[in-house]
Amino acid sequence: MERLASELAENLEAFRTLFHAPENCDFVVRELAPHGVRMAALYIDGMANRRNLEDMVLRPLMNMRPFGGMAPEGRSAALAAQVLPTGTGKLESGVRKIADFVLDGNCAVLCDGCAQAVLAEMPGFASRAVDQPPIESAAFAPHEAFNETIRTNLTLLHRILRTPDFVTEILEIGDRSKTKVAVTYLSGVANPAVVREVKRRLQGVAVERLLSIGQLQQLIEDRPFGLLPQIMQTERPDRVASFLTDGMVAIACDGAPYMLAAPATFWHFLHTPDDHALRWQYGTFMRLVRVLGFFLSLLLPAVYNSLLLYHQELLPTDMLTSILEGYTLVPLSVTLELLLMDFVFDLINEASLRMPGNMGSTLGIVGGLVLGQAAVSANLISPLLIIVVSVAGLGLFAVPSYPLSLAVRIARILLVLASTLAGFVGMVVALLCILCAGAAMDSFGTPYFAPVTPHMRHNPDLFLRLPDFWQTRRPGMARPVAEGEAPNPRKWDRGGQRHE
Repeated sequence: MERLASELAENLEAFRTLFHAPENCDFVVRELAPHGVRMAALYIDGMANRRNLEDMVLRPLMNMRPFGGMAPEGRSAALAAQVLPTGTGKLESGVRKIADFVLDGNCAVLCDGCAQAVLAEMPGFASRAVDQPPIESAAFAPHEAFNETIRTNLTLLHRILRTPDFVTEILEIGDRSKTKVAVTYLSGVANPAVVREVKRRLQGVAVERLLSIGQLQQLIEDRPFGLLPQIMQTERPDRVASFLTDGMVAIACDGAPYMLAAPATFWHFLHTPDDHALRWQYGTFMRLVRVLGFFLSLLLPAVYNSLLLYHQELLPTDMLTSILEGYTLVPLSVTLELLLMDFVFDLINEASLRMPGNMGSTLGIVGGLVLGQAAVSANLISPLLIIVVSVAGLGLFAVPSYPLSLAVRIARILLVLASTLAGFVGMVVALLCILCAGAAMDSFGTPYFAPVTPHMRHNPDLFLRLPDFWQTRRPGMARPVAEGEAPNPRKWDRGGQRHE
């Protein structure tokens, strides 16, 4: 049965069969007969708000006036126009569409003699409140984060982008899960070709269930076997709003406290909201510290390994003597020490992440101190190597993107192994291979290392975060339709600096 019939009993039988009632106790059919006219309200127990259901559907139906001489086929339209004070009040005759509407936590009202149902919105399932971002924390930027409800997430964006050009298109992915996915962009700013490509990939996802936005990200990215992340993942509404104004397309998924933004480049993963929340001198300083931490985390263990195995002549004599004295009683090679301590560091980090509450930070600090000191005392690890691994770990925590930090961990191991085989030469060759693989990647048609290579239009906001009044053009990485923004942000300063 694809469409409703005029007989209420036939319609209810179809819905009971579709929802496997009476075995399915959550599917509720509330039958009423005001003034002798049989009606029924369909909803999922726990998904629909019971108080709203009583106040906006059941009570108005019980207290309604008689239909009089109205034809039966017009009763649903009369209910929507005169009786039910609902926000939707739409009429629908497709059985599958009505079922999907009910599964979203809403209510459908059927009336005997009418082949249409009245759709009443009233979702009431429990959801987490808007809270502070647990991962992408910031000092001076806004402290709001997405939650698992797609409507709440889109509302947070509407609060920031109060413009009719903010467009949201809803898709459903998953043959069984029917997960709602929203494609958002700014009309007149985002490139229509990028929007079409995002929608094409989403519509081409053929899975039974979509349970996380991470799963969706893997299904639509360009290079699924690439090491580096290719789609920006963020839990902050202010960052998504910034991406949208730059011409990017953002994707929200019901049940996910994150949103995706594309096309993304390597530089997006190194920036934080605090870079622009503070004065440009402070933002530049913090970004340089962050970039230095990124390179220390990636290269320091491999450089240390190369120096001790192949290039000891590059070290001062006193330093080399001190280092070698520390290895006199250590039975392991430098490479094994590095790999072992790197594994222990990752193990402590993973364990502290899974521990409940404040126990995680305590475990990380105590575990690192106890294990490090015990390993040095037992002559298993050199004291200098503990410092190297600790500095590399601190640099890793400075990377603002968690997916990028995981890529750095894996690349660091590859560089250590390459430096074991051929010293600096092996390390450089491995690093060039990683760079070439990144340069060959695209994100929805945008080169991964743009705008550096290939060169594209951009603001002075890559490694350095220069003043906002110099950043008067939209970056070209997303190929936006609207190129320029305000030509003179400091318009009030008529006698001061003016920047084109």
